[in-house]
Amino acid sequence: MKTLIEKYGGVPTIAPSMREQKLDLDAPLAAFERSLLADDVHALACMTGVGTRIFLRELTARDPGLLERLQDVVLFARGTKPLQALKEFGLKGVNVDKPHTWREISESLMGQLQPGQHAILLEYGESPPAALRRELHSAGLRLTNIPVYRTTFPLDTGPLERAVWSCIRGEKDVLLLASGTQALHFLKYAEQIGVLEEARAALNQMVIVSIGPACSEVASDLGLRISLEANPHKMGILVRTAAEHATALVGKVAG
Repeated sequence: MKTLIEKYGGVPTIAPSMREQKLDLDAPLAAFERSLLADDVHALACMTGVGTRIFLRELTARDPGLLERLQDVVLFARGTKPLQALKEFGLKGVNVDKPHTWREISESLMGQLQPGQHAILLEYGESPPAALRRELHSAGLRLTNIPVYRTTFPLDTGPLERAVWSCIRGEKDVLLLASGTQALHFLKYAEQIGVLEEARAALNQMVIVSIGPACSEVASDLGLRISLEANPHKMGILVRTAAEHATALVGKVAG
């Protein structure tokens, strides 16, 4: 990111906002194994490549034969990264429609499963929204969430704190978001140091560039206004979009 920003003539401030923290999977994996062996897993929704790899690696460590049982389960992937992770374990997945938000996951599950059937969702970072649970429940589907990992603050929060204060002082023009969780953690940290409303107001005076609809959806739920969105939804396009269009918007974004 730093190299790309500098290539386009920008001055980057890098502020890591999160790290992945693996959770204890012993109990969830035992429950999943029981359901799988009882033919009571009808779909598995894989949300991220990282989470899918962790889950399948630990599942294989319990019993390599369980991967073969998964061949009979419909495996949904939220984008190319979890799809690639499935392939690495010899599994075939179905990539949900773009833009790969919770809505497409919900639609895919409801389109595939019958009332009473059981879907497993591999969580990542944060729990799925209540709307997803309500939709599946209304369709008569059973849903089990397996939290594979959580995202927490980086061990060194110094750069993040400096970035929060720098934005509040009006020293930054553009915020690049590669995931909705980055926005969530930025505001969570601002709340932790007692400047949540000031930070939200400052961000809404900046040009916020999102990597895609899923990221934009989270940011919007947090009260942030997205100015630009990368299309296609890739890191290089994110930076290029900002480089080509953000300058004209700086100073014009209303809070």
